[in-house]
Amino acid sequence: MLGVVAVLFTYTAITSYQLIGGGDILHLIFPGAVTAVGGRYILAAFVVVFTAIAGMGSVAYMDVFIGLLTTVTLLCALPVLTAHAGGWAAVHTALPVTHFQVLGDMSGWQAVELLLPTCLLMLGNQSMYQKFFSARSARDARNAVVGWIVGTVILETAIVAIAVVGSALFRSGEVSQHPREILAYTAMFGIHAPVPGHARPVDHLLALLGALMTGAIFAKIISTANNYLFSPATNLVNDVFVRYLRPKAADQEVLLVSRLMVVLLGVWALWQSLHTESVLKKSLYAYTIYSAALTPVILAAFFWRRATAAAAVTSIALGTVVTVMWDLPVVARVLPAALAQRDAILPALAISLLSLGIVSLVTAPPSEAQLRPFAAE
Repeated sequence: MLGVVAVLFTYTAITSYQLIGGGDILHLIFPGAVTAVGGRYILAAFVVVFTAIAGMGSVAYMDVFIGLLTTVTLLCALPVLTAHAGGWAAVHTALPVTHFQVLGDMSGWQAVELLLPTCLLMLGNQSMYQKFFSARSARDARNAVVGWIVGTVILETAIVAIAVVGSALFRSGEVSQHPREILAYTAMFGIHAPVPGHARPVDHLLALLGALMTGAIFAKIISTANNYLFSPATNLVNDVFVRYLRPKAADQEVLLVSRLMVVLLGVWALWQSLHTESVLKKSLYAYTIYSAALTPVILAAFFWRRATAAAAVTSIALGTVVTVMWDLPVVARVLPAALAQRDAILPALAISLLSLGIVSLVTAPPSEAQLRPFAAE
């Protein structure tokens, strides 16, 4: 039950800033007809209906197509954009030196506070495990992990590089006020910008590439929102409704409740998007809850035979509470200034790990029967 609560906070927060990104893109495409906020409502309605109707099929098969489309278009767009900017040397000249340093203008602690939540979320990501469990064999799951790692390195490198080149191309205007729009803005107004000496067919080809990139980014947003809306709905149905409320519920009843959960969670995600100013802060908040509350317990279940259920409950509870309360004004007034300025990940993770270790050691170890489902065959 505590795990469900942590997942709800995390995944609806992640869905909320997908709605922000999608609303921004709809506003860029239809500037006179759709506002950025209005776009959030439109995208929320679409994602909720699509997820409720399509279920797991909408997650698995759509992800493959969108992942390929996004990767191909971004890799094609990067050299085109770099040429528009005058080459990498021109990009380097146009931007601050810190853009090309390992940590930029961040301190070591700030870098750790970005690194830990991201890595720990990936290690325990429920959506990832759902796909593993949907694989036809253990071999398919292992191959998927290898492909996932390679694909992530390639795609994330392209994304960051395009954002850097786009920042050099557009140093003023709307995108300078809303930096989160940089990828979509660059796709729409950067790729098919007029270049002297280009023949008309080349201009048309570049315009097509820009349209494909915009569509790929928009599709990726929908795919991510779809993923992170479907997962908590599944948790609520399987871990709460079926387990405690209606153990003998018919399939039709379970399906109806599942769709209702998708609608309710979608409304909650939309509400969060309307009250979010910084996407980065929102993402770190979401990642930290999961990283501190769930990932330590998930890894302990597989790798530490001494971990106990009581310790897991304590770790999840404290990791969630510390993260949710860390930025509250009343907490900031009590803490020393140097500590209050830090993000929640370090204190939340430390308390979660300490409680997991200490409570495990002072409570009775799990029996062999309890450990058997986690042991290798």
